Formats: sequence, C-alpha cells, structure tokens
Amino acid sequence: MFDFRPGWVLLAAAAGCAHKPNDRDPQPVRFDGTVPVAGAVAADHPLASEAGAQVLRDGGNAVDAAIAAALASGVVNPSGSGLGGGGFALVVPPQGSAAVLDFREVAPAGATMAGFADPGSSTRGGKAVAVPVEGIGLAELHRTFGRASLATIVAPAVKLAEAGFERGAHLAAALESAPDMEVLFLAGNRRPALAASLRAWAETDGEAFRSGWVAQDFVDAVAQNGGSLTMADLAGYRVKTRNPLRGQLGERTILTMPPPSSGGIALLQIAGAVNAETSLHCEIEATKHAMADRAAWGGDPDFAWVPVDKLLAPERLAAIAADCGSFPLAPAHYGTAVPRGDDHGTLHISAMDAEGWAVALTTTINTSFGSHLVATRSGIVLNNEMDDFATRRGQPNAYGLIQGESNEVQPGKRPLSSMTPTIVLGRDGRPELSLGGSGGPFIVTATWQVLKGVLLSGVSVSDAVSAPRWHHQWMPDAVLAEAGTPGRDDLAALGHDVRTVDKPFSAVQVVARTPDGFAAASDPRKHGAPAYSLGPTAR
Repeated sequence: MFDFRPGWVLLAAAAGCAHKPNDRDPQPVRFDGTVPVAGAVAADHPLASEAGAQVLRDGGNAVDAAIAAALASGVVNPSGSGLGGGGFALVVPPQGSAAVLDFREVAPAGATMAGFADPGSSTRGGKAVAVPVEGIGLAELHRTFGRASLATIVAPAVKLAEAGFERGAHLAAALESAPDMEVLFLAGNRRPALAASLRAWAETDGEAFRSGWVAQDFVDAVAQNGGSLTMADLAGYRVKTRNPLRGQLGERTILTMPPPSSGGIALLQIAGAVNAETSLHCEIEATKHAMADRAAWGGDPDFAWVPVDKLLAPERLAAIAADCGSFPLAPAHYGTAVPRGDDHGTLHISAMDAEGWAVALTTTINTSFGSHLVATRSGIVLNNEMDDFATRRGQPNAYGLIQGESNEVQPGKRPLSSMTPTIVLGRDGRPELSLGGSGGPFIVTATWQVLKGVLLSGVSVSDAVSAPRWHHQWMPDAVLAEAGTPGRDDLAALGHDVRTVDKPFSAVQVVARTPDGFAAASDPRKHGAPAYSLGPTAR
C-alpha cells in the first residue's frame, strides 16, 4: 500500500474544488460517503489543473478533464504545449480494456532526408514542422471516451485566452530566452486569436484542424517559411489505437506507451531489472542498456521492425539486471546492438475520477516554442517535431540523442518519442497511479524515479515528484544530476562522469488513488499545482 502521509481533507456538505499551490505535500481528498468526489487532475500549471477540475464538477469524466487541462495548458504555457503539436493518451476505463490513442505528428508527404542537410532545418522554420494533429487527436479522444460536451470542455481555455491570465514563472523564463514569442500575447496576456481557434475546435468536432480555416492557417504559415505541409497531409491523417505495453512490478501491473514511443519499453526494461535493493550504480547501468536499445531499435512500427517481445523478454531483463560490474564500461558495451551511426516543449496531464476512469495524457511541440513559427490567424505555435527523426545519420538531435536508421525521415512516418504516459493497476486490477512527464529523453528516467519512489520506497507522491533526479541516456556517456541527488559522490568514485545540472530538466505529474481518496502532485520544477474536484456543481 502506498504511504502518502496525508493530512486528510474531510468533505463537508458543500462540493467544490481544493488545491494547494506550491505545497510539498498536497492534501488528498478523502471519500466519506456524503459528497461525491469527482476526482483529481495534475497538470504543469495551476490554471490548467483547475480547468480540468472544473470540467469534472460540470459532470465530465477524467478524459474530459484531461482534454480541458491540455487545452488550457496551450493557452497559459505555450512554450511547452499547444494545438500545433501531437501526443499520446493512455486511458483505463471503469469497464473494458485499456487503450492507447496515438496522435503523434507525422512527416509531411514532401519531407525527405535530403531536405535536412542544414542542421538548423529540423529545429526552426517551416521544414521543422511535422503535421500538427493535436486538435484532431483530442477530438478523437473525446469521441472515443468522453462524456461532457465539447463546449463544456473548451470553456475554461477560451475564458483564459479571452480574459488573459497572470504569467507564470515557467512561461516568464521561457520568454526571456525567446523574446520573439511575445508576439503571442496582447495586453494582459490575452490571446483572442487562440480563443477563436478553440471555439472552432469545439464547434466543428476538431474538423477545423483537418480541413477548415485553422488547417489552412497551418499550411500557409509553413509554406511561407520553406516547409512542405499541405492540406492533404492534414486531411489524410488518422489517429491510431494501440494496445498498451504491460509489465509487472510485484503484484502491480504497469501499463505504458508502445512504439512509436521508446519510453514505455525503456521504462519496463528498467523496472524489470531493478528492485528496492538495487544500488544507484546498477540502476544507472540498467538505464544505459535501455537507452542504447532505444537508439538501436526505436521507430514507427508501421515502417520498421521494433522487436518489443525481444526487448522485454524475461531473459533480456535478467541479462540487463546481471550486467552490472564494479565500474561503468564503454558505451559500445551496452544494448542488444551498437546503433549505426528530446523537454521543454512537452506537457503531461494525469487525471482520475471516482467512477474509475484513469488517464495519462502527454502532448508535445518538441523543444521550447517548437519551430518558433506562429500560425497568425489561429495564434497557434507550430511544432518542430521533425527533429525527433534521425534527420542526419549519426548526428545527435536537440536533446543529444543519436537515432538509428529505423527512425529516418519518411513521408507519413511518426518520429520516435520518449513520451511515457503510464498507469499502474493495483492488486485488484483498478487504476492506482497515473503519471508521466515532460523533458524529452529525461521523461523516461524521471517517470521511473517517481514511480520507484512511490511504489518501491513508499514516499508520498509530492515527495517523489519533488526529489532531486538523475539522468543517463547512454550517449553522451555522462550522469546528469540535479543538486542534492543522493549518492552522486559514490557514482563519481566508481568512475561515472557525473555532471551537475542547475536547470531542471524534467517535470512529472501524478495522481494516485488510495482506499480513502485521491492524492495528486504537480512538479515544482514547472511551478505546477494539482486541483481536486469534490463533486459536481449543484444544478
């Protein structure tokens, strides 16, 4: 059983929302049988969490709440999210099977490897933009699992875009590094063009983003900046439904993201090779194997063979666990094969409700402010997801990742991702934990460390999210560690190249269910806060 060390919030006669910004131990909401508990939402901005909680109070389920939080995030944190990108959603319903909706961007029909000879072409400008499909994907997510009306879901985000909002610390810092993106805001941080786009999304069930004026706005912005996106690319896009990957951690079941994400495989490899007694050195060694496998085999399963069964086979996990010597080895040692020669523009939202719905939703525009292109009529920042492909053989991308041939650019192909939306089922088979993060490849190690903290170490969700973190991605061959990371001196003594990272490199959001209620935490690295809904609004 999880140890949340809570100070319980007892429900009284009136329903409402409770959240505690910047509290290291957000207080869970307890069921007491008198007032219905609608659920909890953890996003990377307090206003986004509250948008989701409002939709729960208005009668929506956790899927509706997650969509509302994602739309609001695109308003208040446009450096890290928005309708110009794509994403993944893992959903566990109260009855029926868990499912993944893959609305990852794809390469335009006109994209080729030859078009990215210039190193900057995959990160800035029109060529960097993969087909932006978040609006299409969120609409499909709602059609498949949602309950509230789209007008209800979009209302909080529209209000924020029209009325403006107080600029948070994360956005303020992002704009200091990218002053060109001030163009997004009118006085008071109002975004009326985006408000019109959000209304169009709701009124057309997402079709404005496939064949309407918003889609045309995307195409025009990309064409004016040297890219190849067309209306046919958007019209031809299809959201894919996939089965989640499954792994065990004791008596609990981990559900996580399959390819084209590499995150789920890597997470399950680490979880399968590590236990509560494993040293940090051996945990990092296991992580290096997982990240080397990512480079060797990761890609879109519709275009390349990704040997999931081989990578997650018991013998492979046992081999990873056993391959830990007294000192680190050269990079060529790790992985099932040596590969042939990700943040700041991502968000994660976790949501659960009292009916039993659980959602882990991760969306992205890739790096901070994506391609730095704004579709002017819609006010939407466009992604630079083409940099997640292996656009130049043997060369690292913006996150220092070296990609294999299976992730080279092809029209209609989804780029490899590190996004790792994850839901843990308890011993009774019901969702017990929903989590995920942002940070490119740092997502994998951050999600693992929070999961380990809660499940294996028994710390509170807020302490697990707040704890200093480390990262290793095989190449470059270095341990990146936040200040205060326990055991870093021991790692250096064993021969690891340990480097301090002053700027936080990941942000994790988590919602947990206990027999008594919900506990939620948003990562303080992005100054987030969760929100709770104590019951539907009285009518």
